[in-house]
Amino acid sequence: MSATDSNRIGLRHGRVAVVLHRLSEGAGTPLLLLHEWRRDARSWEGRFDSWAGPVYALDFAGHGDSDRLRGGAYAMELFVGDADAALAQIGDSAVVGAGSGAYVALLFAGARPESVCGALLLPGAGLEGGGAEPDFEHPTRPSRPGSGAVGPPDPWLPAAPRDVRPVDYAACFARAARQLLLAEDSGPRPPWWQAVARVDGVESVSEAQGLARLAALAAPETAAP
Repeated sequence: MSATDSNRIGLRHGRVAVVLHRLSEGAGTPLLLLHEWRRDARSWEGRFDSWAGPVYALDFAGHGDSDRLRGGAYAMELFVGDADAALAQIGDSAVVGAGSGAYVALLFAGARPESVCGALLLPGAGLEGGGAEPDFEHPTRPSRPGSGAVGPPDPWLPAAPRDVRPVDYAACFARAARQLLLAEDSGPRPPWWQAVARVDGVESVSEAQGLARLAALAAPETAAP
């Protein structure tokens, strides 16, 4: 996607310019995609073509076409701010997040329940986080871009996210969200995910079931008056 591509939307989040990619058009509720750790928006292309509304994919700060952070540190809450800038651009939306993007989707859905009709959380790189306590054995240091990255991410991104993810913190956002859908595939899930799964109203589904459920949640938002 070139800088002149009309499907490439530049956004400002504080000191960082981030890029939102329009992957497809549509007349329904928008779908906002939040990528895995060290990936970018291109990793979603073609995956949700069946969505009735427009589909957008965000490059988090330090990833893909978005700016690298100058000063400070990368954190999941910073990426929530990136998603909030995207929401301001596209309006009320459904959200899908994978890996670290799933944790961002949880925080985002809980912080913006009036604007996010539902969020589907998928497994992927960066899902685990650093646990419920700080991990002083793994200090942040530069690392080489992963082979799965399309564009080189900021080398100051740690090799894996080491952010602390207390289970009560995650459950608090789950209770505040309008609807959360957790995609289960018999694979292991971190403690924060397990805590979210125990919150009343959170649904455990397959990815296909979750997408269908998310579309149903979005449908009332798009119904003609």
